[in-house]
Amino acid sequence: MSYLNLAIHIGLGLLIYFFEFLSLFYFFSIFIYFTYMIIRQPLNAKWVLLGSAYISGAEIFLRMTDGIIFWETGKYMVIFFMLLGIYNKGFKYMSWPYLLFIILLIPGIVITYVSMDFYEISFRKNILFNLSGPLSLFFSALFCYQLKIKLQDFFKVFDFLVYPLISMCIYIILYVPTGKEIFTSAESNAAASGGYSGNQVATILGLGIFILYARFLIPYKKKIFHFLMMGVLILFTIRGLLTFSRGGMLTAALMIGFFTVIYYFKVDLKRKAILTSKLIMLGIGIFSLWSYTLIKTDGMIYNRYSGRNALGEKEEDITTGRIKILSKELDAFLKAPLLGIGVGRTKFFRAQETGRYGLPTHNEVTRLLGEHGIFGILAFILLLFTPTYLNMFGDNKNIFWIPMMIFWGATINHSAMRVAVPGFIYALALLNLQYSSAKAQDRQSLNTKKSE
Repeated sequence: MSYLNLAIHIGLGLLIYFFEFLSLFYFFSIFIYFTYMIIRQPLNAKWVLLGSAYISGAEIFLRMTDGIIFWETGKYMVIFFMLLGIYNKGFKYMSWPYLLFIILLIPGIVITYVSMDFYEISFRKNILFNLSGPLSLFFSALFCYQLKIKLQDFFKVFDFLVYPLISMCIYIILYVPTGKEIFTSAESNAAASGGYSGNQVATILGLGIFILYARFLIPYKKKIFHFLMMGVLILFTIRGLLTFSRGGMLTAALMIGFFTVIYYFKVDLKRKAILTSKLIMLGIGIFSLWSYTLIKTDGMIYNRYSGRNALGEKEEDITTGRIKILSKELDAFLKAPLLGIGVGRTKFFRAQETGRYGLPTHNEVTRLLGEHGIFGILAFILLLFTPTYLNMFGDNKNIFWIPMMIFWGATINHSAMRVAVPGFIYALALLNLQYSSAKAQDRQSLNTKKSE
């Protein structure tokens, strides 16, 4: 089945490139298939996670190819799958911090409602655009809170997130030849990102890189399939670098670094030696891939990651305007520290000085502060504290929780919650992985405290 999934998704990338209208059929196929499987096996939580993982991985590809009905479809599908799961299995009463989290956001909605005459945008659209991300996180967290799942099923969730990324990469490769002529600046490169946002493409590819790196350390059982997926890891890394968007790639590097340390202290002496040899291989691989992209971009990739422009001169603002947006959102918090200025209103708050709306927020943390005030601070603390408590002081045994939290925290700080994947990945940090139900090889490789 693994080989078939790989072949299908390579084929999907080819088909949708040549017949882009098929992207909409692809979307409906995803919706129908996973809805059917969740309803058919109501007590099997795995299918809720597989469906949510798959649409989280496919969302950017579907947006890129006009395969969605409306822009926030990915988040709404995650919410729908999670609601089906909650209906079938319920949720734990100990997940009350997330109920409190959503309650804390209500005052900001009320303030926006009473102030809606000050701007022309639809109240409904404004609220949904800004809160669809937190809502998808909320329902995902309710369902995943201390949910027990076998390690091999968790890895399958990872696989289902990666498969649509393979299709996306095939599409991007065909979209435009990546010769040096398209790398003429040190800015995020839409041409090398399938004509779409390089920031979001790099974000999802960075997650794919981490997932496959985890399988580099904990190999697939089928050797040939393992080598094929390591080839996919190389492909993701090259394509991620060529987007010229740094956030997603640096986030992947952070996740990899922390997971490597965690894994090292979990395994026995024999596997520490194997890990050391793998890390040497990894170092050689990183050097080779970086050298390749340097040549491919005529050195422009170095300028991008060192904060320089196309001429090699140091940029004054390496955040490409994000600091200005962040500063204004903090100003909004200082103006209304108790309840904030209202959901979606920071965009209009910035317009008071510039005379134009400009870009929406890139930082979910400062958006919470500016639009929800102290309630936003409390909401963020709840999100940060709950998985930390569960995994450090509670009963959860989830070796991936720190990388998952890094992905969530880093992504919402450079790309807000514009896509479904940060909220879904956050929820995975709440899962209680069952290593004792895994095969002996997996138990040995993880060497968890529970088995000791």
